[in-house]
Parts: sequence; structure tokens; C-alpha cells
Amino acid sequence: MREPTEARTGGLFRERVHSLLRSSILDAAWSRAAEVSWTQVRMVDLADEVGVSRQTIYNEFGSKDDLVTALFEREVSRFLAGIEGRMSGAERYDEAMRSSLVWLLDEMAGHRILGRMVKDAQAGSTDGLIPLLTVQTHAIIKPVRRRVVEMMLERWPDLDRDATEVSAELVVRFVLGQLITPTELDRDRMIDGMIAMTVELQRRSSAAKP
Repeated sequence: MREPTEARTGGLFRERVHSLLRSSILDAAWSRAAEVSWTQVRMVDLADEVGVSRQTIYNEFGSKDDLVTALFEREVSRFLAGIEGRMSGAERYDEAMRSSLVWLLDEMAGHRILGRMVKDAQAGSTDGLIPLLTVQTHAIIKPVRRRVVEMMLERWPDLDRDATEVSAELVVRFVLGQLITPTELDRDRMIDGMIAMTVELQRRSSAAKP
């Protein structure tokens, strides 16, 4: 009976070590990217900081582009967790949307890496991180929209799915738009407008049902 137990324990230990290694590499890459452009981030420097070989990093992530994707997937997960927390604490879906929008915009306004990326893009840079906010936004929009819709329908099952999907798409694109090309209009007015659109979409969908 001891062998299966020891095998499971050994497997759990290896999983934890692997998870710690992956997190350490991502932390090192994220910290470095906050200081210099992505083109200046070298795998060998990350390896030295984490205390592993450069090949270990390549074995884990495949390429530098894959490392970029992993970095953003982790950051997207963090943002989604923040949205989920605000939705779980709201009584109505419009309150949840407002709370989530305010939090997201505040987070992005003080985000060191996103802020630097936007400035670099405006200066004409083609840094390896920038396409994720421009030509490859689908890598952010689709998974975030899908998860936001799931959260909202789990919390408020009477919402219309089609209207919720459109609302989530509009909100995600609005937030990205504010990050890349922020409007000079009052932020609270813009948020009010987004909330009004989501409420109206739900109202029309409800009215159209037999």
C-alpha cells in the first residue's frame, strides 16, 4: 500500500516544484519587462536571476514569444479574478459592471508595464509585447469576454445570453480603448454610458421575448 501513496506524494511534490519554477520565471520576466523594452529582455538574464539554465526556460515555454503569451495569460487571470470578486459582491448586474469598470480602469492607469507598452507603441515601437494590445487583441478579448459572460450568467441566470455577450464585448473593448487611446471626456460619464448600453440591451432582449 505504501508504493501508490509514495508515488502520489512524489507526483504532488514534482507538480509543486514545477509550478514554483514556472512562477519564478514569469515573475522574473515581468519584473524585467517593467524596466526595459521586451527586446532587451534576454532569456540568459532571466535564467541567471531564477537560478536555472537558459535551456530550462526554453523547455518550459518554448520560445520568447510563448513566454510573452504566458505572461499575459497570467495577468488576464489576475484581472478576471478581480472582476469576479466585484461581481460576487454586487446585488445587481449593472452595479457589478460599474464596479468592475472602475476597478479595471484604475488598475490599468497605474500599471507599470501596460503604461510603458502604450508609450512605446505611440512612439512607433514594435516591441514584442505591443502586438498583444494592438493587432493581437483577440488573445485578450475572446477569453475575457467568454469568462465575463460565464460569471454574469452564473450570478444572474435570468440575463439574456446574447445581450450579455454583446455587453461583455463592448466593455472589454472600451477598457482596452481607454488604455491605448484614452478619451478626454469625463471618465464617469463614459462609464455611465457603458452601463446605460448594457441595461438597454438587456431591456430590449427581455421585451423581444414572447
